[in-house]
Amino acid sequence: MKAPQRREREIARTREDIVEAASRAFVEIGVHVATMQDIARESGYTAASLYTYFRSKQEIVEAVMDQLTAEFLRVFEQPLPGNLTFPQRFEIVLLRHLELIEKRRALMLSFHTAEAESSHCPTGSHGEPFHQNFERRILGLADWLKKNARPEEIGGHDPELVARLLVGMVFGLLHGWVAKAQGNLADRA
Repeated sequence: MKAPQRREREIARTREDIVEAASRAFVEIGVHVATMQDIARESGYTAASLYTYFRSKQEIVEAVMDQLTAEFLRVFEQPLPGNLTFPQRFEIVLLRHLELIEKRRALMLSFHTAEAESSHCPTGSHGEPFHQNFERRILGLADWLKKNARPEEIGGHDPELVARLLVGMVFGLLHGWVAKAQGNLADRA
C-alpha cells in the first residue's frame, strides 16, 4: 500500500474515532453544550488537533448525524431469510431499525433535546443536515421497497410516497418515545 493511501486510511480512522467521542460527549453533556474541548477530552486529542480533521464543531455534529444515517441505511443491506412474504420481510427490517434506535437512544435523545432547545425544525445549527439525512433515510426505504415489494403489496402506490408516509409515522412515534423515554420502542410500534 502506498503512503498516501495509508495516510487517507489513518485520517478516516481518526475522524471515526472523533465522531464516536463526540457522540459520547453529546450524550453526556448535550449537543449544544459540548465544546470542542469536551470532544477533545473524550477523544484523547487536543482541541487544536481536532481542527486538523474537522473545520468546526458543527462539522462534527453533521458527521455524527451522517454516521447515524449510514447505520440506518446499512439495515437495508442486511440479508433476509429466504421464502418470506413481503410483510414478513418488512417486519424484520422494521424491527432491526427499532433495535438500532434502542441502541442509539441516548444519542438520539441528545439531538432531540438540542432541537427542543432551539426549535423543532432549526434552520441554523443542525437543521439542514438533519433534513438531508432524513431525506436519505426516506430514499433508502423507497429503494428497499422497490427491490422487495410488488406494486400490489404497497397498494399500487409509488414506493417513494409509501416510504415518506412510513418514515413520517415512525418519526412521529420515535419523537414521542425519545421525549418520554418510556418503554421499549418495538413494543410501542
